[in-house]
Amino acid sequence: MNPISNPKKVNKIGFWTPYLHSNRGNTTTARRIAAGLCDEGYQVEMFAFEEEKWSDQDLKRMESCDLYHILHFSRFSSWMDSKDIKLTKPYVITSGGTDVNEQMEDPISRRLLAEAEAITVFTDEAAQKVMSVYPELEQKVHVIPQSVYIPKRHEEPDVDLPEGKGPHLLLPAGLREVKDVFHIMDRIAGLKEMYPDLQFMIVGEALDLEILGQVKKFEQKNEWFHYIGSLPLEQMAYVYQWADMILNTSISEGQPIALMEAMYHGVPVIARSNAGNESLIRHGENGFIYKEPDSFDEMFIRLMENRSLYDQFANNGRSMMNREFSIQKEIQHFKEIYQQITR
Repeated sequence: MNPISNPKKVNKIGFWTPYLHSNRGNTTTARRIAAGLCDEGYQVEMFAFEEEKWSDQDLKRMESCDLYHILHFSRFSSWMDSKDIKLTKPYVITSGGTDVNEQMEDPISRRLLAEAEAITVFTDEAAQKVMSVYPELEQKVHVIPQSVYIPKRHEEPDVDLPEGKGPHLLLPAGLREVKDVFHIMDRIAGLKEMYPDLQFMIVGEALDLEILGQVKKFEQKNEWFHYIGSLPLEQMAYVYQWADMILNTSISEGQPIALMEAMYHGVPVIARSNAGNESLIRHGENGFIYKEPDSFDEMFIRLMENRSLYDQFANNGRSMMNREFSIQKEIQHFKEIYQQITR
């Protein structure tokens, strides 16, 4: 990414991310933050440590930076330890849902967190989790909500989307255990009797081969169920336009980007009860939260049969994204932290 000129001092940020080339949530987060920083005049050097081969040239690039920004502390700490890399600049850590929800007490991660200048998380609930495990780090923890990142360039999907009048249900989720993609499948299958043209589609990377096998087997037996793999972010706008409703069935979430994108595009959402989903959805105002699979049916039917409620959710979700989750707000928070570090 090319920096935008700035007459004032331009800080050079070394941004470490697990993924930058595959279609994952971390990829979207990294691309969004880097684009926002470049728009503010920062030069950003990026390295995807789970995808790219570390070289002496990369070492020189990163050591030329003024400070580091690290995404996903548990993955990074394991990679850094395996490469015997020493961080020579002050650094900020941004933690997503998997870090906070599953891997807080790893001893390698503990060292990385203890030496960070700042730790940013997406929600108040995530901040409380960090501080409950590491109370000594309380002054370093900052809550910076994610923003919605929509690429300026849109592309039509390179796969055919399911036809039929619908309703069209979309589950944007990578195939891995925490996403629990079959959680309400029995309920959706039952709704086929009332909505014979219902179409259900999963879009996301196949991260667990066992779950991929289960999905493929289910797809072969049910003509209304579709898995199309992962798509570039540039193609997702068309997929959201296809959908009548977006679902989230995850056991846990940090702050789900897919729900934010859905709201931005004005598509109503129904999501499973967890802290990340509840940080975005105000039940009955801009979406529905279900606690048990049995309650999903009523919410689905209410939304499909009540156009006024459907439009309310769509409008309130879009307004919330534009009002509370702008890229300008997110990057301003990071700028303030960077300035404190480099004083």
